Parts: sequence; structure tokens; C-alpha cells
Amino acid sequence: MNQIINTNTITHDINNFKAVFSQDRKIIGLDVGKKTIGIAISDPISKIALTHKTIFRKKLKEDLQMLQEIINDNTVVSIVIGLPLNKDGTKGPIAQSVITFSHILLKAFKLPILLWDERFSTIGILREMKLAGVKKKNIENKIDSASATWILQSALDSMKE
Repeated sequence: MNQIINTNTITHDINNFKAVFSQDRKIIGLDVGKKTIGIAISDPISKIALTHKTIFRKKLKEDLQMLQEIINDNTVVSIVIGLPLNKDGTKGPIAQSVITFSHILLKAFKLPILLWDERFSTIGILREMKLAGVKKKNIENKIDSASATWILQSALDSMKE
């Protein structure tokens, strides 16, 4: 008997996400902030996260239009969104705003969404960029898309296990 899986869902569980997303398809990774959204997109076989761009947020309708264009242009079939939990794993106001935004994305795009723990991602990315000798100005311009890439790659790696 075939099990019907609801693809119109938001989950925190990587196994549930694996069950609903189409393998060997592109996934978009998002690092959602108040002013920007960092974007990464996987390769066509969902193995490697590639930095895409950072969009500067405007009005919600415009943000959704920009994301829709990226999703359509890249044939994206699912979404990974970084969830900025507190150090102790609880959800603070920033995490709550990301959850609210993820529900808006689900309604707008009807793609499965994985909320992925992104604690320490920005700190790790900042450290790596500084160690690599990236100038401060360039760090500020690339931190959001680099964080989105880290978030997506972390989720992709967990799906391999």
C-alpha cells in the first residue's frame, strides 16, 4: 500500500524532510534576517550547497516575488531555513519571526520546508572568513549568503547519513 505524504509541510525532523523532498533535485537554503535573506542553492543532485546571493528585504510582497523568481529559475523543489535557536535550544523572538516567515513561504510556494538549527553558524562563518583573510567590508557583503550555504550544506550532509 502506498503511503500518501503531505509535501505541504514544515518540519524540524531531517527524516520527515527526506521523505517528502524529491532527491536529485535542487534545494534552496535561506538565512533569514530582518534586513536581508542569504540564499544558497544545492547542485542538481542535492549534494553540494552553492552560494547564490543575498537579497535586501523590502516589503513582504517584494521579498516573496524575488524568492519566487529564484525558486522558478533554479527549479527548486524544497526549502531549508536556518532556525536561530538560543544557545540552550529554546526559541527566542528571532526564531519565532523565522517560524512565522516559514509559514508565509509555505503558503506562498507550497514546497516542503525544513527548519534547521543554525546555532553558531554565523560565528563559525565569521571565524572562517577572517582566517581566510577576507576583508571586513567583504565579510559584511557575504556573511548572509555564506551562512545560508553553511545551513544548507549542514542539512545536505545530514541527509546522507
